[in-house]
Amino acid sequence: MTIKNRFLISYIGGIFIASVSILMILCIAFYVTTGFVPTPKTLYESFTKQRSLSPEEELAYVELRDIAKSTPDQLLEEDMRNKLQQLEHQSLGLVIRKEEDILYYSEELVERSLIVHFPDFDTNNIETKGTVDNAGRMYRYIKFDFYYSDQTKGSILVLKKENSFLEFLTRWGMLIILIIMIVSVAVMLFLNHQIRKSIIKPIERLGQIMSSIRDSDMMMQAPTLPENTAKEVQQLTANFERMREALLASIEEKQNLENNRKDLVASISHDLKTPITSIIGYVEGLQEGVAETPERQEKYLKTIHSKSLALNHLIEELFLYSKLDAESVPFRFERTSLPDFLAHVVEEFQLSNRQVHINLQFSEEVYAQVDRMHMNRAITNLIENSIKFQKEKVPLAIVVEVIVLHRFVQLNVKDNGQGISEEKLPYVFDHFYRGEEARTSTTGGSGLGLAIVKQIVEKHKGQVKVQSTLNVGTTVTIVLEKS
Repeated sequence: MTIKNRFLISYIGGIFIASVSILMILCIAFYVTTGFVPTPKTLYESFTKQRSLSPEEELAYVELRDIAKSTPDQLLEEDMRNKLQQLEHQSLGLVIRKEEDILYYSEELVERSLIVHFPDFDTNNIETKGTVDNAGRMYRYIKFDFYYSDQTKGSILVLKKENSFLEFLTRWGMLIILIIMIVSVAVMLFLNHQIRKSIIKPIERLGQIMSSIRDSDMMMQAPTLPENTAKEVQQLTANFERMREALLASIEEKQNLENNRKDLVASISHDLKTPITSIIGYVEGLQEGVAETPERQEKYLKTIHSKSLALNHLIEELFLYSKLDAESVPFRFERTSLPDFLAHVVEEFQLSNRQVHINLQFSEEVYAQVDRMHMNRAITNLIENSIKFQKEKVPLAIVVEVIVLHRFVQLNVKDNGQGISEEKLPYVFDHFYRGEEARTSTTGGSGLGLAIVKQIVEKHKGQVKVQSTLNVGTTVTIVLEKS
């Protein structure tokens, strides 16, 4: 069952149950009090019988009753009409009856209706109060029955027109009930329309968008909601839109990863194929006796060895890059003195490369949270990169400096090497990117050094950037938070 139908049924059920409950409570209370089930007319009669007389009614009734008791025939005289008319000025109705004939009645009353609805004669005057219908109008009365001198039956009626709420209900009760039902249904339909507008339609539109997304149409945005839309539906739509954006970002990221994977496979194939082809060529040359002299054979073997080392280095860097990219490399951060740490890195590097001179510069002691092993790898890659791209016939100068900022510390690795052209700067941190044309391996690089540096720095929640001028030199800057 739809939400719309559930709301509709709940409205109808609520109105019906409330109405029936109120009616049953009233009927039970009236039945316990009077002994019969009420109708609008019986309700009216019951209340009027118990109501006290007004002073005007009581005065007129007592005066006429005394006349009827003492000299009843006086009521038949012409002079009595003036007395009766005086009493009528007090908004009362008067009726005098003899047997079945109406001898006198007030102008506002209808004689024929009086004859039909006149109360029964009661010698003992036990039931003296009640209500009478006169031409559709309800009157409250008090009655006194007596005998004329000739022993004919006589009655006097003092009537008061009822303008109370009960008479109103008696005459217009069914119409009021009908109007209430119509208004209730109209309100129910209005509320149902509002609920459809503010809840059902937005959910239906959201369902349509979900179907479109299921059919791979990710560009469908959540609908603009009216101002009076239910808060829960607004939250649902907002959550759906965030989910759609996250899913779209995930798909784009997946597509980027897929493109990167394809590029990576192509790059790996290229970079692995070159040294392997060289190794195979030199091995075949040895097998076929192309290297006839011992000197030539030694040259071939040295080449095979150097290519094997380059291949091994490429595989190591590729393995490290893949693990960093998959976030499967653990990082152990510790508060470290950067000048001491860099001094150790420079000293360690110069022990294995004595021909390289590195100048370490810092002005004060500063600490940062670093993983010593991985940051060592990053600084080493930068220094090796400077060595690979040094100028010919120009002594290489490498400067590693520490600059303390307000909340950050900046590590600079500067050289006076070949530099990088401006159009190539945005790509230097991409994997398998080399500055030289045609992706040659003359420098012995894998194309992963700077990509690994970027990943390591980002794992430290830092930033890495490069500034370079062609034929002047390059500066790589690492920015970390102070500890």
